[in-house]
Amino acid sequence: MTVLCDKGVFLCECHGSVSQALPMDAICRFLAQMRPDLPVVVADDLCQPGVLRQLAQEHGIKPLVVGACSRLSPKLGFGAKPEEAAIDPFSIRVVNILGESMAFPDGNILMERVKLLLWAQVARQAKSSNVPEQALRMRFARPEGKISRRDLFETLMPRYQVIPYVQTEKCASGERCHLCQHVCALNAIAVDDNRVSIDRIRCQGCGACTTVCPCQAISYPTFSADQLHREMEGLLLAGGNLLEPRLLAFTCRPPSDETKTGLFRHTPNIMPLEVPCLNMVSCCLLLCAFDLGAQGIALVPDKGRCRIGLRLEGWQDKVRFVQELLQQWGIEPRRIQALEGSDSDIEQRLGQFARDIATLETTPLRSSQPLIVSTGGMALPSLILGLTEKLAPTGTRVVSGDCVPFGRLKIDISQCTGCGLCSLDCPTGALSLVSDTRSCQLLFRHQACVGCGQCVTVCPESCLHLKKILELERLDKPAEVIFASEIARCHRCGAPIAPRAMIDKLRARIAAAQGTTTQLDICPACRTKSVSGAAASMIGV
Repeated sequence: MTVLCDKGVFLCECHGSVSQALPMDAICRFLAQMRPDLPVVVADDLCQPGVLRQLAQEHGIKPLVVGACSRLSPKLGFGAKPEEAAIDPFSIRVVNILGESMAFPDGNILMERVKLLLWAQVARQAKSSNVPEQALRMRFARPEGKISRRDLFETLMPRYQVIPYVQTEKCASGERCHLCQHVCALNAIAVDDNRVSIDRIRCQGCGACTTVCPCQAISYPTFSADQLHREMEGLLLAGGNLLEPRLLAFTCRPPSDETKTGLFRHTPNIMPLEVPCLNMVSCCLLLCAFDLGAQGIALVPDKGRCRIGLRLEGWQDKVRFVQELLQQWGIEPRRIQALEGSDSDIEQRLGQFARDIATLETTPLRSSQPLIVSTGGMALPSLILGLTEKLAPTGTRVVSGDCVPFGRLKIDISQCTGCGLCSLDCPTGALSLVSDTRSCQLLFRHQACVGCGQCVTVCPESCLHLKKILELERLDKPAEVIFASEIARCHRCGAPIAPRAMIDKLRARIAAAQGTTTQLDICPACRTKSVSGAAASMIGV
């Protein structure tokens, strides 16, 4: 883990509301045990203007994680960009320990939850990065309900929101890859001269584009896959039996930036993980959570709907796919659920979900060593393969349906000409055309296919057929040859011309139109010489 000696944790007593319910010294000892080099400062009134900045200056450390109340988060980003603010609001993670102390009166449960919540944010910040200008979007707060005059004034001031941006040096460009553009429901991703960019006015920061980019070219500085993975590790840290079976809830961050601690007051073993939108919760992230030991996962939208207005089916498809995989591995599919409804409905359903999971046996993944798999790009096939080997399931090992983010390509070899347009438009490299002077082959890698269908759309012969399916036994197999043709050679000089299948196809079409096909077996160079020779003889040269 990266050493951050110049940064530390700040804990607020909240006028005794926290310190009376939570022994601060025990929290400090726990954090010191986990990170001996990490300073911890206990103070009061951190939500008051200038207090956090003054404490940071006095102790000579920058805030890394702050345990305080929900009033602090909105004030951190008030009115200034990171470089203009006294404290960079995007380099700090806030844990609402006051809300936790109010939701969980049992001191032992409260202690364990706060430990995990604080440690998860400390671990997460080890993967934090600077926020560049192109990742900042100006916005104005939208107040809900009654507000004070002071709060009204603050809503009139601009705030800055972090959104994804494209790292052009990694991007495959819009020439062949449109996956991010297709998944963006707000049309915020544009392709101009094969250059992909994100419109900062339209973008709402849902992060859905980050889950489909095969090149890891879309960066989300405050919600990277590595950050979320580290946070999950912290929340699922093995400990006592108070918070078992350990469950995880991906929650959609409300516009007010306030953690909805109240949803979990009857289910202390459900640990919340906030994301900008549930559409950025990838299948890879969900499977990593199970691999890290989560006994159940709930996806909880804000107020039962997507605040950005995106369709709910986006994450429901991922839930169904993971359920199908769990079924294949002999793990109960009901361990993952997408919950919808009002806050009161969801609170009740979370309670029922926790009680249901408590009746199940612990998954074998809780006691196994987690896989070391990259959390970005094309990590999903490797993760699925690793979990399949670890769990050693028996059965068909096939998952099919519209929810499957993989594809199996079939080709009508009687119609294919070997033109290779499909491979040029394949965004993930699942299709590739390999040729030399003797033959050409079209290769297909099942583990790299995301089922986007771009190859089917671009095929001029309509000879490709895609099925949304995952065949587990093919994930570690080399690319298979789905089409092969010898290379036709010039009758005069022997130079390679084109795939024999293409020549034969052209010959059949020209013959059907009663045309002449003799020139098809001659290379362009010899054809040019023939034309030049005929022209020269005509003018008597």
